[in-house]
Amino acid sequence: MRAWALERLHLDYVDILQCHDIEFGSLDQIVNETIPALQKLKQAGKIRFIGITGLPLGVFTDVLDRVPPGTVDVILSYCHYGINDSTLEDLLPYLKTKGVGVISASPLAMGLLTESGPPEWHPASPELKAACQAVAAFCKEKGKNISKLAMQYSLLNKDISSILVGMNSVKQRILIVKSMNAQFRSATFYELGIIKHTLFSSSKVV
Repeated sequence: MRAWALERLHLDYVDILQCHDIEFGSLDQIVNETIPALQKLKQAGKIRFIGITGLPLGVFTDVLDRVPPGTVDVILSYCHYGINDSTLEDLLPYLKTKGVGVISASPLAMGLLTESGPPEWHPASPELKAACQAVAAFCKEKGKNISKLAMQYSLLNKDISSILVGMNSVKQRILIVKSMNAQFRSATFYELGIIKHTLFSSSKVV
């Protein structure tokens, strides 16, 4: 990282520098070139933690099994810990043994778990999009908001260090903050159970 980059950010160092969407590059290059370069920046005090991000969960084990313990500090996974897809949960024990922190992004599944629905470019199948809209309608009938429930669910797992969510309006921001502060009741768990096991079954984002 060049000095001018930090100067433009008005920082002395970056907390986390991540290799983003590593599945689109060569994992050999990530392991043999990119991560060693980031380690040099870490040793120089320019970054505090090294991270990798990706959509397919398999890329994390592919990289972490090939680097020394402690080399990668954190992973960012998106769309794999929510009420419609919780497959990240299966990877958590492995990440814990590696001493790797977890950021789970997009708990609203890139717009699937909203009343307005996802953007046109969303890669989900028509069947999954329809299922999500049915769930949103079901929640609304019960006086609940699908996005609020999805956020609350994503915050339950204590083995996930941080939740990263995007917001495109003030209304959405207020809803997210309310979700974080709300108390979960047994009735809410019951509703989530219906959503997860009855309406979604084994549906995934992609």
